[in-house]
This record gives sequence, C-alpha cells and structure tokens, in this order.
Amino acid sequence: MLRFIGLGLSIDNIPIGNLKKLFECQKIFIDSYTSIWFPNIDLLVDILVKSGKSVVVARRDDLEGSAIRRILSESRDYDICIATPGDPFIATTHSAILSEALRMGIAVEISPSSSIVNVGISMSCLQIYRFGKIVTVVRPKNGIVYEYPFDVLKLNRELNLHTLMLLEIDVENNYYMNPREAIEILLEIQRMRGEEILGKDDKIIVLEALMSSSGRIYIESVESILRRSPDEYRFYPYTIIIPARVLHPIERECLENIDRVLYIHSINEKELLNIASYIFR
Repeated sequence: MLRFIGLGLSIDNIPIGNLKKLFECQKIFIDSYTSIWFPNIDLLVDILVKSGKSVVVARRDDLEGSAIRRILSESRDYDICIATPGDPFIATTHSAILSEALRMGIAVEISPSSSIVNVGISMSCLQIYRFGKIVTVVRPKNGIVYEYPFDVLKLNRELNLHTLMLLEIDVENNYYMNPREAIEILLEIQRMRGEEILGKDDKIIVLEALMSSSGRIYIESVESILRRSPDEYRFYPYTIIIPARVLHPIERECLENIDRVLYIHSINEKELLNIASYIFR
C-alpha cells in the first residue's frame, strides 16, 4: 500500500491519527523540499528512527521523475508512506505519484491534514466564501516574468474576492520569497501592463511563519511593505492575502484587531515523544 500522510504545519498541528499511521509504515519518505515543518522536521525523523523505522528524508530527486517507479514497486509488497508538511496534495507536487499508483492498481490511502491554505484563511478574519483563486508568486527566471499571479489578482478584485498568495520557496537552495519581493513583482507586472489593480494604500495581510513560535499575522499597506528592508523578514515562510476592495462589516471590524489573534503552543518535543511512545508500544 502507498500512504500519503499530512503532517500539518507543526508539532502542535500533526493529527494523532496521522502520527499513528506513520508508525504503521514499513518505510517512510519525508518530503523535505516543498515546505517547512516546525520546529524542525529532524525532530520527527529522530523519533521515527529511534522507534526502528526506515526513514528517507526525501529531496526532490527522491520523489519525482524516475524515483516514482521505484517507490511504486516497493508499494506492491510493503506499506510505504510519503509524509508531507501541511497537506499531501495542497501546494505540493505529489499528484503524479498518486495518479501513477492508481493507474497501476496499487492500493492508496490519503490522510489529509491542515495546510497554510486553510490555516491562513482561518486566522485571517476573512470569510472563506469570499476567497477567489489561490496562486503562487514566483521569481522571474531566465528573464521570464510569470504574470499569472497578477491575472488572478485582477480577476479576484474585479469579483470583489480575497486573494491568497503563496510565496515561492526553494528549501533545497534556502530561498524564501518575502512580502516585499512579492509586491515588487506584482507592481512591476502592473507597470508593464499600464494597469492599476494594486495601489499604494491597499492593505496586505501578512502571514509570517504560521504555527511556529515566531508566527504572527499583521496588516500593512503596500507603501509600508515597500519601505521595509529585506533583512526585516527573518521568519519564513510567508504568505500574503490581498483582501477584496469591499469588506463585510464583520471582516472589517475583525481585521482592525487582527494583531490580537493568538495561537498558543501546547506540545513540546518531550510531549510529542511521549505520545509517540504510547502509540508505538
């Protein structure tokens, strides 16, 4: 069997049922390149290894391309798990493995978990029914500027919908886009097109390292973000939400006090180890 297991965003966020399923796997691939797990994915790896599990801290080459065949071949005879920070299929690249496994008749189990998408929306004070398309802002590459994020923002604003934007990360190369860089990219596309979708006074909700001990949510204007130094962005990953032009009264009132929203951590490393030991015994 091939199991896709979501780890949530942090030690506090991993579902107990999913943790139990990890201990039932004979071999575990832990995705270390599509996102970050707090406080550190090595903590979870250490617990699994000490429990006698075969664990591969997987890079991109371990879960994509020719590696897929090898994983699926093992899945015919053993319980193989692919564990992913967040949710296995939200903003990840694992759909190709799932599709091929189903095509080959391999038994597949999916264990979802929370991701930055639902956590970000939940903690943003905004109504989920008023969110439009979600998009990832990426750096220009080889002189090519990817304009699709601007297209999504334009469409959502025309429909008076909120826009959640994931910001590019490259864990293997230690690159994490910050809000200023994302806004600069959007404004450059806007300048090239001669349009006016995003103004200097527009508000941006910044989600900073949510579910970590440094996580926080705050609101800044476009102009304020552009004044920030890149060195000020120390706690990644970042996600931004650009609210609809017209807010519901409850949304507006809540956003005025969003900096008072708290997430209190309740599980530490020792407690996770105790929970894991209880499950494994």
